[in-house]
Amino acid sequence: MALKFATRPFRSLQTFQSILLQNLPSVGVIYVPERYRYTNWRMRRDAIRRQMVKDKAIERVRLNCIRKNTILPDEIRQIADIEIAAQPRDSNYVRVRDRCALTSRPRSVIPRWRLSRIMFRAIADASNMSGVKRASW
Repeated sequence: MALKFATRPFRSLQTFQSILLQNLPSVGVIYVPERYRYTNWRMRRDAIRRQMVKDKAIERVRLNCIRKNTILPDEIRQIADIEIAAQPRDSNYVRVRDRCALTSRPRSVIPRWRLSRIMFRAIADASNMSGVKRASW
């Protein structure tokens, strides 16, 4: 029996207990995520945008190749223009923004850790990040 992971908040305590009881006999350790929600609505919106970019990426590349191909007739290129204009705006990769995983701050995010410089420094100063050490010379 496969372990079921919670992807959204449990609607009631009974559903949580039923999933817990289903997983108990087969697995010794039960994984229950601590956080179910995004930091704020901006993080949620960004996650939706990322998913939309992922879903529409192949179609957008195909249409852009048709649009930029100068060998094709203008009629076909104009049809590709119309089709790409009909796509949702959020399906463009430019609208995706890196955000801090803890505070949802959009600026000065260090991509490797997905943390803003402020949170990175606070966590690194407390020696809670392995492999990160404060510079001293």
